[in-house]
Amino acid sequence: MVSQVELEEYLEEIRQNVCSRCVERPLDGPPCQPLGKMCGVELHLPELIESIHQVQSRGIGPYLDRNRHEVCEKCAFLHSSFCPCPMDYLAVLVVQAVEAVDERRQQRGKAPESPRPSMAVSLEDIRQAYREAMGSWTSCDWPTHTGKTGLNLKGWTAARARLMAQARAMAKKTENCQTAEDWHLAAHWLAQVEQHAQMAERRAADAVKAAEEGRWLDALLQAEWAWSLEFATGRPLRHAPPLAWQRLRDLIEATYLAQEVAALCTM
Repeated sequence: MVSQVELEEYLEEIRQNVCSRCVERPLDGPPCQPLGKMCGVELHLPELIESIHQVQSRGIGPYLDRNRHEVCEKCAFLHSSFCPCPMDYLAVLVVQAVEAVDERRQQRGKAPESPRPSMAVSLEDIRQAYREAMGSWTSCDWPTHTGKTGLNLKGWTAARARLMAQARAMAKKTENCQTAEDWHLAAHWLAQVEQHAQMAERRAADAVKAAEEGRWLDALLQAEWAWSLEFATGRPLRHAPPLAWQRLRDLIEATYLAQEVAALCTM
């Protein structure tokens, strides 16, 4: 079990490099719980650290799987309508923060572990991942149950939803009033999804440009933004269709980690 002194070092690292990038933190946070924002990291930090320590992987998927098994299944908020945990879209940064503390401790008193072999990734691999993902996510492409009438918006665009809202409103039938309202709200939400998709593609393009210029940390941050924007819309992590920008993010992450390992080996 992680000691209190160790917890404080992990928490300080997370505050600096994860919480500072969290879009959900309230003004003057962290800590966020006293400000009315429950945070999964604050609630489950010891379990979260232990979960990360049980995984050795170049990809983030195994960390997320282990976290759900070791932390989420024991959380009081499981199966509720409210999840306080930012782990999904900040997962890479959380893992990096924990591993940064571990590396410092190894340097202070332990022999460092042998670096894990890295995935051989070329710039062309990264460019190809970007080209393959371009245009693959533009709007809602997963089933939904939206509004009081439970609209399934899979395959719909904001423009089509606006036309449907207008048509329902013009029908002037009492039974269609709620339907018209639901379609109006659906059009607004679909417009947000489309904006997120466009922004994610721009972030992905910036990630490729940064990679080509050798700015690997910037490339990773931009790729993480592209990937996390999918979560912000509610696009499922573990169901078809696959996440548009996950492969690009994984390839850039592998290269960034390889660069970090190489730098440590030359010290």
